[in-house]
Amino acid sequence: MAEVSDAWVSLIYDRLHDAVFLLGVEPESCFRFESVNRSFVRLTGLTPEQVLGRRVEEVLPETSHALVIHKYEEAIRTKGPVTWEEVTAFPAGTRVGHVTVLPIFDASSGACSHVLGAVHDITQLRQTEDLLRQAQKMEAVGRLAGGVAHDFNNLLTVILSYSALLSRDLRVGDPMRDGLEEIGLAAERATSLTRQLLAFGRQQVLKPRTIDLNELITKMVGMLGRLVGEDVRVVTRTSAALPRVFADPGQLEQVIMNLVVNARDAMPHGGELTIETTNVDLDDEYAQQHPGVFPGPHVVFAISDTGVGMSKEAQSRIFEPFFTTKEQGKGTGLGLATVLGIVKQSCGHLWVYSEPGKGTTFKVYLPRTETIVPEVDGPAREPGEMRGDETVLLVEDEGQVRVVMRGILKRNGYQVLDAQNGGEALLLCERFSGTIHLLLTDVVMPQMGGRELAERITELRPGMRVLYISGYTDNTIVHHGQLDEDVHFLEKPITPDALALKVRSVLDAPPRRPPG
Repeated sequence: MAEVSDAWVSLIYDRLHDAVFLLGVEPESCFRFESVNRSFVRLTGLTPEQVLGRRVEEVLPETSHALVIHKYEEAIRTKGPVTWEEVTAFPAGTRVGHVTVLPIFDASSGACSHVLGAVHDITQLRQTEDLLRQAQKMEAVGRLAGGVAHDFNNLLTVILSYSALLSRDLRVGDPMRDGLEEIGLAAERATSLTRQLLAFGRQQVLKPRTIDLNELITKMVGMLGRLVGEDVRVVTRTSAALPRVFADPGQLEQVIMNLVVNARDAMPHGGELTIETTNVDLDDEYAQQHPGVFPGPHVVFAISDTGVGMSKEAQSRIFEPFFTTKEQGKGTGLGLATVLGIVKQSCGHLWVYSEPGKGTTFKVYLPRTETIVPEVDGPAREPGEMRGDETVLLVEDEGQVRVVMRGILKRNGYQVLDAQNGGEALLLCERFSGTIHLLLTDVVMPQMGGRELAERITELRPGMRVLYISGYTDNTIVHHGQLDEDVHFLEKPITPDALALKVRSVLDAPPRRPPG
């Protein structure tokens, strides 16, 4: 029975998932490996021949010597188990282990003869925790960025609108007109920054359709070649019969542009930039190791460069807004933050690999789709066709924005009723005896939001159209970046032409079909 029992013990010892080892205790605190199980070999990448009979100092990295010997001596001194967490670089890779050691005492002499140890590998757990903390931090920064963009978009609406309106009232060649146009151009550049903030915070309204990535990239190649310059060779390798994806083509073009610009800047002395497409199936194991990734068929496009590469520290921060490795004044630090936001909002996944001196590769994974959703453009309108004489109820809590929008609508012939909140708007509806053709309301307002206001007002006036405006998306009308069905939306900052065109198109749209 003793032989059978020993065999079972040996079998269990080798089948344990945790790495187990037995150390012989020698005089003067010397510890020598006497036994290791298979999991120890798998965890460390060390063979039994490299371990057995050797002292701890000969096997473990020098950085671990002082700690582990102190812990072994503590276990012997306290005559009980000692646990700790340790990061150790082994041939198989750096591992984070939860280590427990237990002293074994000789029954006759009472002296400690061995130390039994077990290491539970928690590397993946710690990596997942790090990713979760990073995701939570980015989510918080994204919410902050969205709030900042919302406030700036209100200010930019005022700047863009007044500069455009005043410019129209001045004759061509007037110095004041030139100045106003410069103000408008500066405001437009500021608008691009707020859009990047919204993209990072995943608060943009997307206009997705079915896209052939090969076709999209092929159309961009000529422009990308001019963008990177003559000293950078652009190579494209597109996979034949590539499945389609469902995404906003304008946003994907922005992703490609930002990644290409980063690649160009990483090759100051020239090099090669490669754009590839392929399709892959992400399995459950990959999805578990990458939080936020869904398993299944994906289309991938990769952008690689032969540039200076990045350190691990830089890679850990590249998606933070305003973080940049470029010289001061050479970048805003929003490019990759924007890329990440767009990819995430498109239900995709972004992967990066880089080494100093060996270049960088970004891979964008997008879910494959079989749905065909073509792009639909409305008919172009002349300025004279954007006017009307209908009555518009304007609800906007920001006073300056409300005033300038009221002025734009009146310039285009509309009768305007305006309110600064939902309560005022409801009172106006009850007291106004005429027809109100359109409710033009901000989405995010204190006390009563635009969606709730629209639902209450359309009960009183069923035939009234509704147009929402906002500086960022809100989950009352937008889900996963896409507008709810039959919702009309105008994104801030608003210009006079954009407002007039949208109001006219909503008023001219076919009436909504009744439910059922």
